Formats: sequence, C-alpha cells, structure tokens
Amino acid sequence: MKLWETYAHAFLEVAPSKILGALNGKNELPDLWKRLSSSPAEGEPDRFIFRHPISGKEKPLEKLTSLWFNSRGRRETLLGALEKAEKKVAEELESAGSMEEFAKLWNGLPEMLRKAYEEELESAGIENAPLLAEELLHFPADPLVPDHDWLSRLDVYAVLRAGGAKLVRFKLSPVQGFIGNARSERDLWAGSHMLSLLTYLAVSKLWRAAGPNALIFPHLRGQPFFEHEIGELKKKDSLDVANMPNKVLAIVPWDVDVEKLAGEIEDGIRDFMERLFNSAWEFYGLTGSFEKEEIYGKTVRGYFSITVEEVPLSEVEVIEVNLRKYLESLPDGFESEVHHYPELFSILDQLTDFKSAEHFPPEQPLGHKCTLCGENLAIGGGGDFSTLREKWDSLRERLRDRGIYDIKDKEHLCPLCLSKRFYPRFYALWKEDYRVLGRDCRTIAKEAGKVELRRFASVSEVAMRRPTEKAWELFERNELKTESGPVTWYDVFEYLVLHTGSRDEWRGKREKPSFGVEFEKHLMELASALMPLFKHLGPNSEVLYAENLSSKVSIAKVYGVKEEHLPAGVSPGGIKDSLSEVVGKLGEPPKYYALLKMDGDNMGKVISGSKGVKSVGEYTLAGRKNDVPRPATPMVHVAITRSLSNFAVHFVPEIVGKRKGELLYAGGDDVMALAPTHSVFTLAKEIWETFREDWKDFTYLQGGTRSMSAGVLITHYKEPLYVAVKRVGELEHMAKESGRNALAIGYLKHSGSYYRVAVNWGAIDGNLPHLLDAIRSGKLSRKLVYEFDTATWPNEPLAVLNLVKYEFERHSHYSRDEKEELQERLAEFLWLARNVRVVLSAEELEELGVNPEKGGEINEAIRKVIVDDPEKDEPMDSFEDILKGVGVLFDHGEPKLWSSSLVKKIKCKFGKEGTTAKEAEEMARSIAGLVLKKQVAGAAVLLKVFLEAGVRE
Repeated sequence: MKLWETYAHAFLEVAPSKILGALNGKNELPDLWKRLSSSPAEGEPDRFIFRHPISGKEKPLEKLTSLWFNSRGRRETLLGALEKAEKKVAEELESAGSMEEFAKLWNGLPEMLRKAYEEELESAGIENAPLLAEELLHFPADPLVPDHDWLSRLDVYAVLRAGGAKLVRFKLSPVQGFIGNARSERDLWAGSHMLSLLTYLAVSKLWRAAGPNALIFPHLRGQPFFEHEIGELKKKDSLDVANMPNKVLAIVPWDVDVEKLAGEIEDGIRDFMERLFNSAWEFYGLTGSFEKEEIYGKTVRGYFSITVEEVPLSEVEVIEVNLRKYLESLPDGFESEVHHYPELFSILDQLTDFKSAEHFPPEQPLGHKCTLCGENLAIGGGGDFSTLREKWDSLRERLRDRGIYDIKDKEHLCPLCLSKRFYPRFYALWKEDYRVLGRDCRTIAKEAGKVELRRFASVSEVAMRRPTEKAWELFERNELKTESGPVTWYDVFEYLVLHTGSRDEWRGKREKPSFGVEFEKHLMELASALMPLFKHLGPNSEVLYAENLSSKVSIAKVYGVKEEHLPAGVSPGGIKDSLSEVVGKLGEPPKYYALLKMDGDNMGKVISGSKGVKSVGEYTLAGRKNDVPRPATPMVHVAITRSLSNFAVHFVPEIVGKRKGELLYAGGDDVMALAPTHSVFTLAKEIWETFREDWKDFTYLQGGTRSMSAGVLITHYKEPLYVAVKRVGELEHMAKESGRNALAIGYLKHSGSYYRVAVNWGAIDGNLPHLLDAIRSGKLSRKLVYEFDTATWPNEPLAVLNLVKYEFERHSHYSRDEKEELQERLAEFLWLARNVRVVLSAEELEELGVNPEKGGEINEAIRKVIVDDPEKDEPMDSFEDILKGVGVLFDHGEPKLWSSSLVKKIKCKFGKEGTTAKEAEEMARSIAGLVLKKQVAGAAVLLKVFLEAGVRE
C-alpha cells in the first residue's frame, strides 16, 4: 500500500465523525489511536474544548458544544454530513498517485476539509456551517484529554499504523560562525539563508522518503520553502526570510532505510555546495585569473558537518525523574512507546550533537587566508601576496567593466565566502523557479547575470530610520512631516534615490515622497550633487555622513572602490555644501543602529515536562491539577512545532516590518533582525508578547508559560558587522545566564565604551515614556542620568532609596504643586531599577565579609526576588506597589519594596551557621543594599541608552 493510501485510510478511521461517533456509541476508535493520548480519562464530556498544548489554557468550541449537547436529535444528521465530507477528502488523498501530489493535498488538507465540511453541513440544513467547520478543524484528538488536535495526531498515527517507527534527527553545523563571517548585511543575510536552504535540502529528502506528515520539526504545512518546492506558494516574498532551523526531527516508518537516506542527504548538500561554488567561479570569471585547485572543491564540499542519526521508537529505561513519575502514573496496559518519547528525543539529540562534534573541515594548506572569514585559504592564496593582490585587482577591474560590484576593494575570498557572495544571485533564480537547484553551473552562471537582485538595507539605512530630535520638533510644530510621522533621514535617502534615477532594482516601485516646496528645493540640490555617484555606482546612504565627504578617497572607500573608479563629476565639496542645508533643518543623520537576537527558553525542558508545562490533570477536560508533570508525546510536539512555524512565518515578519526593521532570520523560536534604535525595544517586546500569547482566534502560539531571552546591541554603523554579530550573541547568552526570560542590552560606542545591562521584560512598558519625556522636556535635568555615583553609597537599602530620592529632588524642575508628578517619575525610575538583573561576584561577597562559597545560594535568593518567572501569572510586585512605596519614602518612612523581600530571602541563608538573628539581618541588609545599588546604577545606564537611542515608547 502506498503511503498516501495508508494516510487516507488512517484519516477515515479517526476523523471527527469517528471521534464524535464513538461518543454517541456508533463506532469504536482504534486502540492505537486511544493510546496516543497523554493520559487515559474516563467518563463522558459535557462540553467540547481545546486546551493549549503547553499552557493548558482553554479554548471553547462553542458551536459544536451547542449543537452536540443541546440538540441531541441532530447528532445523526451532523455525523452523516461529516462522513460525506470526509469520504470526499479521503478519495482525493487516496488518488494522489505520487508523493509530490500527496504533499500538495496534505498541505492543503485543512482548507480542503473546511470547504467539504461547509458544503455538507449547509446541505444538511445545519446552521453556522463556517464556524462549525472551523471548530472541526481544531477538534481535539481526545475530547477528554484535549491537549492537541486530531490533525496533529493523525500525522503520527498514520506512521505508527503501518507498523513500527523510528525517530530521525538531522543537524547542520557550524551555524553562528558561518553567519557571523560577514562584511555587509548582504553577507549576513546570505549566510543565514544559505543555511536554511541547505537544511531544506535535507527536509526535502525526508518528506519524499517518508511523507510530509513525518516531519515533527519543522512542521511543513504552510512552510514557504516546502510550498515553493511543490508549486503551491502564493507569496514568493515570504521566501526572503530564512526560517529553517539547523536541526530537523522526523518520525518515519520502520522500513525507511535511514542509512541510505543519510547518504543521499549528505551527497545532496555537498553536491549543491560544489555546484554553487562552480557557478560563482563561472559567473565572476575567475578562470582568467586563477587556477582551480583541488582544495577549493574540498573546502566547499567538506566545510559543513552533516549529521543524520536514528533511534527506534520503543520503550526504554527512563532516567529523567519527571518522566519516570509520569509513566508510573499511567494505568496498566496504557503505556506505549510514544510515552517514552522525551527520553528517546533526549538520547537522539545528544547522539546527534556528539556525532556532529566529530567532524573537522578540510585542513587548509599554508598561505594567505580569506579576508572575510580568516579561516580558509583565499583563492590564489598559495603564492606570494603581491601576485595575489594583482590577480584580485585584475578580477575586480573586469567585473566593474561588466557593472558588477560584488567583490569590494582589497577583498581576497575563499571558495566558501565567494559562494556566499554569489548566493543572492542564485537566490533570485531559485525564488523564481525552485528547479534551478537541478541546473548545471554554467546555466546558473549565465542566468545569474540577468536577475533582479534583492536590495538589502545597510546598517546606516536602518540607523537613519530613527527620527532626529529636530525632526520630532518639526513634526510636533506641524512644520515638516510624512503620513506616518516625523521625516527621517531614511525618507531623505529614499527621495534622493528616486530623484537621481538610480537603478530600478534598488527597491522596486515606490512613490516619490513629498515634503513641501522649501525642503524639497534643498533635497533637489543634494540629489543633483549625488547624481553621478548614485547613477553609476548605486545609492549608498553613507555618503550622507559629512565625515565620509572629506575627499574623493573617502567616498571611494565608502563604495569599496579605488579613487580612479569614481565617475566623472563627483565633487565632495559640492555634496557637503548641499548636505549642510538639509542637516541644518533635520540635524545630523543618526549613526547608530540596533541588532536584535532572540531565542525561546527551555524548549528541551518543555518536551521533558520539567519546565513551562502543567500537570497531567490540567490538560484534561476537567482541568484538575495533580502532581504528575506532563511531558510531550510526538503528537504534542507536532502541535508545538506547528505553533512555532506559525509564529516564525506569519507573525515575526509583520512585527519587524511594522517597526521599520529588517528581518535576517526567523527559524521557529530563533529571531535575528536589524532595527532602528528608537523602536528596537518595543519590537523585541512585541515579539516576546506574541510568542507568549495563548490564542489568536484558533491559532495557538507558545502560551503564557513560555518565554524568550534576547540580546540587543546598539552600535555605530562603522563597527565591523562580524563584531556586532559576536557581541549580540554574547548579550543573548547574558540574558539566558541571568535567569532567562530576560533582555540584555549592550551599547557599544564608537569611542570603544561599552555598557551592558540585563533586565526583565517588565522594564520595557508604558511607564518608561513618561520618565524619558520629563528629561527631554527639562522637568528633570539630563545631569541626573550621569550623577548616580552609587560606588560611594552605603550598602543599606533605605539609605540607597533616600539617596535616589535626593538626586531626583536635586535635579528636579517640578514646582511644589507638582510633587505628585515628581513622585511618579521617581517611581518610574525605581520600577526600571527593580527590573535590572543582578548577579553578585565572589569578590563582591568577599568584600562584604561573606564566604564566597555561599555565592550560589545567595544569587539564587536574589533571582527568586528579581527574576520574573513566566510560569507565574504575575510578577512578585507591580508599578503600583513601587508608587505606594515612594509615597512612604516622601513621608520619611521605610517602604516595603522588593529590597525588603531581598532582605528576607537572603537572611534565610545565614540562619544555620551559628549566626545570631541580628548578625543575619545586618548581613542580609548589606547584601540587599549592594544589589539595590547595582540596580540603580544599571537603571541609570538604561536611561542614558534610551535617551541616546531616541526611545519614545
């Protein structure tokens, strides 16, 4: 029996008509289907609901509940209509005829079902057919344990129904190093997108061998790369986002030859990499300058570790405590191999990581290294340096004669980085036609010269999307504005591009912005001065910085060309004079941008049931809490990954675009984006909030018990991009290390100064703008931010709070009648401080006379007070609590703030060592005072960053 035929038969056995029919005594569900529930449950349902697969939050199925329980006489009519609809759909599935046709039908199954249900329900005279059809698509696989829907279970059931199964894990590495080797935004995007496509080549082999339903992670239904391959993609721009993870998980039938499949996957990826390199070699015409050496092919074929491992889906000896407790709670005869899934997943994941670590890329011969990655031998790097330089210079000359500026001045690339540089051209071909993957390198090279390249916003363009302070003033006086807000330097840049007649592929069709006659006069003068540059070398926003206009040499450096390659008519002085008129109106163009990196927390612990999930009883219809944690089964994991796919494909791009950012990748719970400094924090917070939502209509996300950690780096546009990528990765790690569910903010100034602070997400809320506005308006002096000399303050919580109050009063320009407003501003600052994460070092504890060995216990006590736990509905305190405490402080009392909780928690750590109660109290207050000082210092740094970043919301 063909796989699609097996799937069709499985579908008919367990579709909603059969689940409902079993409740009505009309039929029995297969034992295998029933044993796929997370736990057994007895009795009859009194309503239909769907519980979120992670948070357990209830989603009522109101129309089905009303029809089934309030109109019992209509049950047979309903079941008859459902059976007719399901039979039609099953016939379509069974007649697929090929795996590719089945993949198309499987991808469109929800829509096909919705249409069939609506038609048959309406024909049967049943009201609310569209709403009923929607609820049927999300009907629980088990109405008494409704923690996942029947379509998620069907995908796994269809595999298990045919016999035994195996779990298969694929991993591609390295990831961060490959992405981070980037000179430009184009390189950064190319690295992440290449990895996504390489992973998808493995995914394609998997679904063609075992069916699209075999993929647990990533889930393929609605996945752009998958829909592109099967010819069902409607929005090709969705391919621009790299949204494939570097790890893949599948459940495949027992008879799939995984060893053979692994060989095909590895050969496919390595062959593609060699073909991509050969295409780049042909396109750039390297044959005229270099000999193609054997090491070049070995470098591109052997760089990546490609690992495929398998374990049988079977019962194993369980080590994990929570899983053992769960299995012991199951009644005799119910436990099966699917309930051992978390242990198997953990074994497989570790096995894959161990095998992956055994890979070493080809050893590179001695010689001159690639100027981009610094790892591999540059093409031609085996000879002397002067010859190498001459050959690359000669190549650049020939490319510029062809109008190709991909390889910048002084670059000597290795085969891997040359392939990465060529990749955007290959991508343009692949975006138009998936089948380009099968073409030979000469055909690809020939067609690559005709493509319309995707334009990548530079970091300076992203920086310029932030309105300057002058622009805000003009906007507020209604003197200069756009439809969406203040005029930005990016609006100016876009205007200049369109008025210089630059190449159409720069960004597709755009309407010319309008700013008013006087301002546009200055812009037209600037456009005229920039015409030679933009017309011949293309638009580059960096020429809008006066520092880059000192000479023709400096302009050539911006473009990565030699001075003699600048077009005739370029006048640095003329550009500078025209630019100064615009600067006089808008202020200097912003030079700092933000890089954001986010990652979901504790996914492995969600699968094992040790973090983020509820007890088994809370996923039942009754929802009764018990003490047995519920680990994930394959079906629950499918449901979770469906939500991750929805999040990455449908939500993240929209959020990033709305905040004027540039999305680099969104692979499940991983996100990386460029953003203007003024909007990056609200962008990150909105992604975090969306990730944690339970429901958007019937679409479920990760739920309120999950969290994300993030790093945000604000840095100068001239900072090397590979440095920025490395730094933001460190910040994300800092957020995780501080207790997760955190945002770590780094501010790297062009002078070299670097500030870092980790905070709870609560720091980015509606209270912040009022405090920032007070400083901007002069109600509070800007000096306030710079004069918190906490290092000299005593380690006493009340003293620290009074000193903060003193500084606010000293720098206040509020009148006596505005005392309440001043208290609110102080409360807003203390709320910011309360959300600053602090970890005390061994040295700091030793200075306080505390045994450094107690550092772990003390920092854990600090975390319990400061760190917001996503599994709790609310933080330990609120802004209103802080505001009340400030009132007490102004009345010369000691407020009960989080510092009081710190004292209590820390004091407990000294009660068992012969310390007197008084000594324990004094020590706890001293430690709490030090923590509070560090939080105040951190809050002051944050205010400085927010003000300089232009944050207003």
